[in-house]
Amino acid sequence: MGGVGGMGGAGGAGGAGGSGGGDGVPVETDCTADLGTPEVSKVGVPGKLRLIGCVVTPDKAFAGEVLIESDTLTCVGPSCEGAPGAAEATVVKTHGIILPGMIDTHNHILFDIFDESDWSPSKAYGNHNQWPNEPRYQAMVDAKQYLNGEGTPNLDPGFGCEMNKYGEMKGLVAGTTSIAGAANPIDKTCYGSLARTIDQKANDLGADKVQVSTLFPPSSGSAVCGNFLVDKTDAYVIHCGEGVDETAKKEFTTLGTTTNPNGCLYAAETTIVHGTAFGADEFGVMADRGMSLVWSPRSNVFLYGGGTDFNKTTNVPLALSLGINVALAPDWSLGGSQNLLDELRFANMVDNEAFGDVLSPAMLVRMVTVNAAKALGLSEVLGSLEVGKKADVTVITGDGSVPFDTVLAARPKDVSLVVVNGVPLYGDSVLAAIGPQMPGCEALDICGAAKFACVAETGGNTTNKFGQTWDEITQILSSELKTYDDMNLTQWDFAPLAPLVKCE
Repeated sequence: MGGVGGMGGAGGAGGAGGSGGGDGVPVETDCTADLGTPEVSKVGVPGKLRLIGCVVTPDKAFAGEVLIESDTLTCVGPSCEGAPGAAEATVVKTHGIILPGMIDTHNHILFDIFDESDWSPSKAYGNHNQWPNEPRYQAMVDAKQYLNGEGTPNLDPGFGCEMNKYGEMKGLVAGTTSIAGAANPIDKTCYGSLARTIDQKANDLGADKVQVSTLFPPSSGSAVCGNFLVDKTDAYVIHCGEGVDETAKKEFTTLGTTTNPNGCLYAAETTIVHGTAFGADEFGVMADRGMSLVWSPRSNVFLYGGGTDFNKTTNVPLALSLGINVALAPDWSLGGSQNLLDELRFANMVDNEAFGDVLSPAMLVRMVTVNAAKALGLSEVLGSLEVGKKADVTVITGDGSVPFDTVLAARPKDVSLVVVNGVPLYGDSVLAAIGPQMPGCEALDICGAAKFACVAETGGNTTNKFGQTWDEITQILSSELKTYDDMNLTQWDFAPLAPLVKCE
């Protein structure tokens, strides 16, 4: 999503032995069907966690283990029992699929309190400059701006912290551990909780080298190119080519002429969000320069295909055939998917209906893990289960004999554990004891499944808001959105909040 007035606004299926990999070769797996419930088989010291289950790596899935010590993966293999630190670790038999924490490379997170009941386009559009002119969309943006403390009337300082947490929680319950959410104002301390706010300083990575531009043309493209030269920016994530007409297509040429020197954004550090209008010429340049692409199919179809035309999305098979790194992300919950699990299923549907089933389950899972990390310039620290990388881990319950298919079929209720930076923050209630004991975790019902969520953190104050519970966050946002509606500034109401999860 991009535009005016808002936040910017081939391989085949795998054969026997596993799901297709990134090059169409079946992914090897020796995992078996294990439909048991997770269990803590040994209680160890805080900060050390040993997970046993079906381990997913970029090129294979195997029956094995992952050892977490503090914020780092210290062992990934068939067994970690003999690894240094394992003797003191809490042991969890997951009876599930252990994969890297999923990475959302494109989300307008402050809009995630809304969904399509708050606004849907009145028709299929040609590009992203058109639909933001709809009156109801503009009214919804006004409501969002009001809650964030940047509208008229002015609600100072607003509730951007709570809005950001709400969006991050939507991701967390679906196994997402990092989100490029374009929250503003940038670099609020309160962004440093729940999922990683990957495009802000509060990302727990020690530095922020991800720049995001939600508007086109970019206002600071030349400065970004300067950052490339001095290693200040590892990834520049920019909306470009969103739409299905010539206006959208021409944006790629504009991207090359809006900077000094011309063409400096055609670089390996640049990640294009959407590229829906692009063809062989544009993708050819992207491939030659090593650029990445973020695909958001549900949002594309919602805005440009009337919600039903699956051909109105980015030509991902063409991009992949040229060797472009492709990530997958939901865009926003307003007509995009509610979370990455929903987006994975929708992408699979688009592949089956429009692409001819050329994207294997393993390829799609890579788009939200290892490919996503590459698109953000974070391959050295995130995106795969490898020793030395950050301990961002997701566990999904289901049939380990077909691990990638199981991930594609998963809903938030099937997410049994989410670990961010080594800390268990969400999962099945039977694992609540491994979460932070202070200030404690909360019980959640996710579509009938009993879960725990550790939202509040120690050291909270009125500025950083780390001490807020999930119940407090939802009460504040619900009350303030209702207050806005009661002002009768528009003919439309936007309360209640969009649900955390849509159950099926």
